[in-house]
Amino acid sequence: MEPVCYTVSRFPCRIGRAANNDIVIPDNSVSSLHAVFALGPQNSIVLEDQWSTNGIYLGTQRVSQLAIDRSLQLVMGRVKLDLALDMADLDTMTAPEPDIAAPAPTFRKISIQPGAASTGAHSAATSPPDGAAASAVGYRVPLPAEPIAGTPAATITKLTGSGRQGIICPHCWHRFDVDEFLFIARHQSLIGDPVLGADAAQRFLPSRFTKEGNALDVAGMSCPDMACPRCHLRIPQAASEMPPLFLSIVGATASGKSYFLTSMTWDLRNTLSRNFAISFTDTDAVNNQILNDFEETVFLHSDEQELVALRKTELQGELYNQVLMDNMLINLPKPFMFTITPAEHHPQYDQVRQSMSRTLVLYDNAGEHFEPGMDSVDNPTTQHLLHSDTIFFLFDPTKDVRFRRKLSGGNDPQLSVSSRVQRQEIILTEMINRIKKYSGMRTGRKTAKTLIILVSKFDVWKQLLDADVPREPWHWDAASNTCALDVALIKNVSFALRQLLEQVCPEVVSTAESFAGEVLYLPNSALGHSPELNDTTGMIGIRPQDVDPYWVAVPMLYFFYERGFIQNVRPENRVRHAETPATCKLSGDIYFVTLPGLKKPLQVPLSYAGSQLRCPGTDMWFSITPGAAAESEHGGAC
Repeated sequence: MEPVCYTVSRFPCRIGRAANNDIVIPDNSVSSLHAVFALGPQNSIVLEDQWSTNGIYLGTQRVSQLAIDRSLQLVMGRVKLDLALDMADLDTMTAPEPDIAAPAPTFRKISIQPGAASTGAHSAATSPPDGAAASAVGYRVPLPAEPIAGTPAATITKLTGSGRQGIICPHCWHRFDVDEFLFIARHQSLIGDPVLGADAAQRFLPSRFTKEGNALDVAGMSCPDMACPRCHLRIPQAASEMPPLFLSIVGATASGKSYFLTSMTWDLRNTLSRNFAISFTDTDAVNNQILNDFEETVFLHSDEQELVALRKTELQGELYNQVLMDNMLINLPKPFMFTITPAEHHPQYDQVRQSMSRTLVLYDNAGEHFEPGMDSVDNPTTQHLLHSDTIFFLFDPTKDVRFRRKLSGGNDPQLSVSSRVQRQEIILTEMINRIKKYSGMRTGRKTAKTLIILVSKFDVWKQLLDADVPREPWHWDAASNTCALDVALIKNVSFALRQLLEQVCPEVVSTAESFAGEVLYLPNSALGHSPELNDTTGMIGIRPQDVDPYWVAVPMLYFFYERGFIQNVRPENRVRHAETPATCKLSGDIYFVTLPGLKKPLQVPLSYAGSQLRCPGTDMWFSITPGAAAESEHGGAC
């Protein structure tokens, strides 16, 4: 595959993995918004890193801001960029006429060579995950931007702010510069805000500051708290200093999203610190109060034998902020925010302290918000999907009629005849349609986001899965004094679960894989056991003493692994199985793998290339090398 070339003549020009960038590179080593080409003094071109995980390298030197005044070769993640500047524009830039603004320069070419980069200076941060190729064939989806012929300009979306100071509000997702922050007045007489109402403290743009950097309100009081200039909601200081990672949890009504979120955050507080030298703490206790209450109910209840339950997530109420914007009352979901930083005993603390220090922003919506017809201008509660780096879709087998037939005979109240069933692929389709509608994503294109299908309540259906699912898919790495994630094992479990879903509810698989280039299927159980029916209330509940979550942290660990926060098990420490000879043929983004004794070939998505997989129902193991794609027309050995 030849390098892809672009001409850029309008600025700012965004480059990254997300589909709403001007130049899209769908590689996991590239951040959602990785960098921005902006205009500097006298129309010079400046490349600015946007807090990317894997950085930008000029040779062996990581750069955060770089003047493009000559042809350069850069490395962005594991992708090589050749930048060639129009020399006529360069002459204009270096010797402009006095008092005359220089015309905007253009790039003669930006040549993008996917997967071509490998430098020792940053190999630890950008080493490709299992299944990622070392060449162009490693891409799971085609480049969304069309290669150009001639010199048409790229389409540019104008940003409010284009520099490294850009902030994305976790409440309304408005992007703004640091100097646009409003401050929250503290004097008791300064009450009444046009956006938040008569009882809220006033928000103001400061002109005076204390020596500590806090704003002074008109009454002369020091005001440390800041707010978004659009929705006026408070943004914690840590969230303004550390670039965000957005994560959305989607699922049908009563599918257990709140239980999953509660168990996941509780498990992460312990697992990340104990095993991976990563600190996971509340960014702000006020924003996380509801989730903290949930954790106390499930894991810190005073009476472990009492039957308890989490309250249902409502369409409105305490999980939402109501603000007045554009002369409309709008409900915005309250985000849960966590600060992620490497612990000081992290083996690469000095090198990764900046790239790993992030604010994780999570959203929990009522399932009804994802149903068709529930997306409205005054209720944009699911638009965080556009900004999410990864989406978790919670699939509940107890709500699927076909799974229920396979699980009949049990006494789990979730499988009773009276409990609700639902076609969950409709919720998934609605989610996909909203992302496409608001992002302008073209039909037939696939997103660069990783979509993780979480099949919940594993304790109820685990006998249906033909795979070994150990409680902890990670191993101690003596060389680094931290644990390493067994990505090969996780991929194999994902493949086995995909095969099960294809047999029981194939429309879920086809819908997910028509949208995302990488789809991971993971089992989990937020409680680890079946709930009980409360005879008094008629509602189901749980006893805290019985709660034993299973694989609730694994999806987030994989999310962190993709961003270089967690290492993979070293090749020499991986368990390898004897492989059965197989042949494979690539068609589109699916490998057709032929194994002895099978009547029809296995269908293996391109994202599994490089992983050793077990054929479900047999003892045959096989793997697909990424280079097999080059021989796809004639079929090649796997």
